[in-house]
Amino acid sequence: MARLGNTILDNKAYGERRSMPMVDLVNGGQFGQQTDFPGYVSSAQYVRRNLIARVLETPRGFEDLPDSDKWREAYRALIELHPKTIEGFNSQLTVEVASTPFGGSGEEMETPSNVTRNRSVPNFTWVERYGRPISMFWDMYIMELIMDPITKIPNVMTRAAANGKPQPDMLPDYIGGTVLFFEPDPTFTKIDKAWLVTNFWPKTGAPAEARRDLTSAGDQVEFSIEFAGISQIGNGVNKLAQKMLDEMNITGANPNNREAFVKSISADLTAAMPGVAEKIKEAAGDVVSA
Repeated sequence: MARLGNTILDNKAYGERRSMPMVDLVNGGQFGQQTDFPGYVSSAQYVRRNLIARVLETPRGFEDLPDSDKWREAYRALIELHPKTIEGFNSQLTVEVASTPFGGSGEEMETPSNVTRNRSVPNFTWVERYGRPISMFWDMYIMELIMDPITKIPNVMTRAAANGKPQPDMLPDYIGGTVLFFEPDPTFTKIDKAWLVTNFWPKTGAPAEARRDLTSAGDQVEFSIEFAGISQIGNGVNKLAQKMLDEMNITGANPNNREAFVKSISADLTAAMPGVAEKIKEAAGDVVSA
């Protein structure tokens, strides 16, 4: 069966400047007087895809910490690669109204008085690793660049004084980074939604708890951190996200075609007790002649 000619809207009307292809609402309405079988393709549902995070700027304060490259590398890995979940993104519009009675029946005449957009509040969840490196990173980040709980001064100030460096200015780009978050379409080639978040810094550290119970198994540690952030959305952000996605070309990146991550038998095994291959070789050399 031929697909309807106007299945995809293209860049018209409410689809202007839209990167991700979307169906034309003229087709696919299945709750009229009868089912629209020819328009079944236009009834394809939207299913949200996993959000992708790309770090664009790390906190400038890392430059004044020892092993600054290690700080930047860990920051990027924690934002882009390690989170179990990333949540808190919502740019829903709300129309506020001025209302007045419309006659005596209880009807109301409503007039738009304001439009606001929901504020996104990024929230990350991690499963802690051996040695608690994730906890230590965020706790040290807060105490070094934001504030020490005892002195109420960022500890990076003490390092600057000790090293004879100029005192930092502590402006927002010193303590926070900039991260681009975007959702790709099902083909991983077009952008659906994107948020550019700056002034991005943690609002809590990791939980530091302990207990004793010899009758119970040890606890896995999983925790969430909420981040501050100022979000920009719109066509310009979508274009930036599209550029980033284009750089993530998945051509040839089929995980089923990757080489085996182990390529040979470990040397300490070849000299140890024989395995199946050695037993076959032994059997082949222990044949009774006719």
